[in-house]
Formats: sequence, C-alpha cells, structure tokens
Amino acid sequence: MSELVPVFQSSYLYEIELAKTKLASREIPSYIKNEYVNNIAVFPISQNYFLLVNEHDFAEAEKVLAETTGDMPEED
Repeated sequence: MSELVPVFQSSYLYEIELAKTKLASREIPSYIKNEYVNNIAVFPISQNYFLLVNEHDFAEAEKVLAETTGDMPEED
C-alpha cells in the first residue's frame, strides 16, 4: 500500500482545486488536506491547503503540475 504525499500546497483553496482538476484530467487521483478547516472555525484562519497524491503517482503528478498551458496565444 502506498502512502499519500504532498505534491502541491497553497494558502488559496481555489489553486488547490485547479491543480486537482488538472491531475484528474490525466487520471491521477488526488486528495485535499485541510479542505474544510475554515468551515468549522469560528473565525477564518490562514491555513495552508495540501494536495496529496499516492506515492507511486508523485513523479507524474509533479510533471503535470509543472506544465504550462500553451493554449493562450501571446500578445505582441
């Protein structure tokens, strides 16, 4: 059984969700740690969110997240 390891972290949940979607498009399962912390806290706190992947998917996930999208044409 492989362990879950962090592949990405951010203070912004939307960045984690975008990265999770990018991994899902390549069929790499991922899990968000601390996703609901601010839902149960009385006062919002500054919290880092972590995107976790299986240990055996780590190298591929890192490569996918490092890719830049070339879909947008550059303006001159």
